[in-house]
Amino acid sequence: MGQAVVKELEERGHTVLAILGRGECLNPATSAEIAFEFTAASSSPHRVMELLERGIPTVCGTTGFDPEPLRLAATEHRVPLLIEPNFSLAVAVLRRLVREAATRLRALPEYEAGVFERHHNAKRDAPSGTALELCAIARQAGGREVPAVSLRLGGQPGEHTVVFEGPDESLELVHRARSRRLFAAGAVRAAPWLLARRPSGAVRLDDLLEAVS
Repeated sequence: MGQAVVKELEERGHTVLAILGRGECLNPATSAEIAFEFTAASSSPHRVMELLERGIPTVCGTTGFDPEPLRLAATEHRVPLLIEPNFSLAVAVLRRLVREAATRLRALPEYEAGVFERHHNAKRDAPSGTALELCAIARQAGGREVPAVSLRLGGQPGEHTVVFEGPDESLELVHRARSRRLFAAGAVRAAPWLLARRPSGAVRLDDLLEAVS
């Protein structure tokens, strides 16, 4: 993902000041207009905190950890932070559809919800951050527990299916990514909006969706 973000930035004419791996230190003299953080769950919270403490607006797409402490830190430091498990605008729409479907079916206990996701065999966290969020949305709106099933196989960049299973029918909401460029493009596309809005803390991709709709 880091390489995909760099490629997307360069193709759009932006200057990349530095590229750091998960174990490399941030140069004290580093000053950037915005930072993109796509590393690993073991290093991401520390790196994002470093960036926030330096007042650098940050776009973070690493999953596998609880992002709430970083969102609180962004508000405390009054630094723009966009942290998402998935930078697809279509997934932002999917979240809304899942909430609507779960709300409508809440009074019908015979309809059970579940989430299935599959990713490439190098993805470490399972279920994915997106799957966990979809489960949480369906659970909160539907009032029932929602299980998640994961598959790590081949080179699939990402697929999420939310199923509402009834006794005689099924409702499925599906998002399939065809390349990782989708997520890199979404992150890079969000950056100018984040810089223009300059929120005093953390925001969600849903806020961007509202701005462009």
